[in-house]
Amino acid sequence: MPRFRAPAMLAHGQIRSMKEVHDNLAAMHGTSVRVMGVLRSFDPDTSTAVVEADGLRLVVDLSLVPGGDPHRVGSSYQYIGELEVGTQSESKSKSAPPTLRARVARNVDGLDQEVYRRALQVRRKFLAGK
Repeated sequence: MPRFRAPAMLAHGQIRSMKEVHDNLAAMHGTSVRVMGVLRSFDPDTSTAVVEADGLRLVVDLSLVPGGDPHRVGSSYQYIGELEVGTQSESKSKSAPPTLRARVARNVDGLDQEVYRRALQVRRKFLAGK
């Protein structure tokens, strides 16, 4: 009888700010991250969005995200997925932001983002002390 083999586990999304992603592009290629930003554009034909936070932009490929919640420009979203960084020359260019291959997307308009940031700082301090 063949042995059952469980599917490979997906990595959890490390909570990162947009600034952390942009400051560490080379090291973050292929990393599973969780980021938040304001939706600036969405193309339903290509399932591609552009989100912005702290004056920095990130392209989000939403082709793996199940449908349901219509993406509203101007709303805040949180995405979990794997980060893909282009070539060195592309990643240093302001016109070629990194791409997040999202597998989870959720609207976070009701989230108090300042409290979220403070809670994240407390969490990081706690985890660093372990």
